Amino acid sequence: MSSKLRILLIALAFFVMHLGSSHCIYAAPQASGCSMLTPAQIQNVLGHPFGSPTETKAPPAYAKQSWGSNCRYSAQNGAHMTVTFIVYVDSSPTEAKQTFDKLSVWYTPKSRPIVGDSAYMDAHGAIHVLKGKVRYFLYIDPESEKHVKDLAASIAGRI
Repeated sequence: MSSKLRILLIALAFFVMHLGSSHCIYAAPQASGCSMLTPAQIQNVLGHPFGSPTETKAPPAYAKQSWGSNCRYSAQNGAHMTVTFIVYVDSSPTEAKQTFDKLSVWYTPKSRPIVGDSAYMDAHGAIHVLKGKVRYFLYIDPESEKHVKDLAASIAGRI
């Protein structure tokens, strides 16, 4: 993972924890969101086999929202490639859009590809997507904007 992305993810994690620390009530953790992206989908787009994801819980951005899934996929057969997929399923499309819009001010959109209901590429090569009541972040290391967009579209097509 590039050092820029690692710093960005750490900063995002502290930001989310800080927001959540001012509130003591959270919604219960949800079922795994990693099922929204399969190793077969990744292989179809990237051309390398990938194993099952390593999953951790992603804390909610705001109090009383659902927890998310932080899914990390690693390429097999000696390919040095990882896919980071962070996904949240909110209680409604309205809540998801409001949260997506609030969080988007923290990133500088580089472009706005047509994926899902709304999406943008950030300056680090990651894509942020809103589709219905689902919000997700996708990053491929090493960075490939075309592959990120293609994989994000594949995920949106399954939601």
